[in-house]
Amino acid sequence: MLSLQDGDGGKSRPGTIPGTIDKASPVPYYYQLLQLLERGIASGAFAPGEKIPTEAALCEHYDVSRTVVRQALSDLDRTGLVTRHKGKGTFVASPKVSEFVAQSLTSLHEDLSARGVRLETKVLRLEVEPVSPHVAHMLELPESERIVLLERLRFLAGEPLVVTTAHMPYSLCAPILDLDMRDRSLFKTYEGELGYKLLRGTRAIESRAADSEVAQQLGVREGAPVLVFSGVTYLEDGRPIEYFVGIHRGDRSRFETELWRPGAVGAEAARAAHVAS
Repeated sequence: MLSLQDGDGGKSRPGTIPGTIDKASPVPYYYQLLQLLERGIASGAFAPGEKIPTEAALCEHYDVSRTVVRQALSDLDRTGLVTRHKGKGTFVASPKVSEFVAQSLTSLHEDLSARGVRLETKVLRLEVEPVSPHVAHMLELPESERIVLLERLRFLAGEPLVVTTAHMPYSLCAPILDLDMRDRSLFKTYEGELGYKLLRGTRAIESRAADSEVAQQLGVREGAPVLVFSGVTYLEDGRPIEYFVGIHRGDRSRFETELWRPGAVGAEAARAAHVAS
């Protein structure tokens, strides 16, 4: 078990992260490490604001490369479970204060297309992966389930605007692996090619500093502000079909919504929240 320590002579608690990396498993090392860290956070072994072991400590304990550790920490940062501070380390994120934003269920592609704005898209990843504990929780899946992961970089007028990652249950969305997703709306794919009916979704918006990977993808400096738009989309029968995270350039994006007083005439016609870029 790896002890929680700051790597600078600070105190440690033994046995904070149980488990080991199975070198014989086909599951990528970084994904195994990601799962171990997520479980440590979910179990309360790491309190909000607490520093997790250093990259060097994780490399030594699990006998993996720094590339593996950095990929796992980068994925943790993208989910909002940790925050990374250059020169200081990686810390468990504090709970966010949430405020409900009313909107109808539309996608970024649908929002911008409705206004005549065309996005160019580069598919970064379209593959099958084992589900991490965090994604399994969001999609209400057993950790033995696999997911289809679609990561895309969207451009507006030739400039990177947003990098989106959709995690979808393999049992529901395997046919997407055979589709060209460069210029295709996921919502339309769910309801068209796959024949599902979407009913509702949850949405959250928060600000964050771009890590090195996001900064490179979006063409901004590391530490630049980005807007993170995340949520879960549900089918008519209540099953989650996707957990998504969209990381938007802070200097190119603005989220808008129209609000109505409860009971006001015409409230049902409130416009959908959209991204104005």
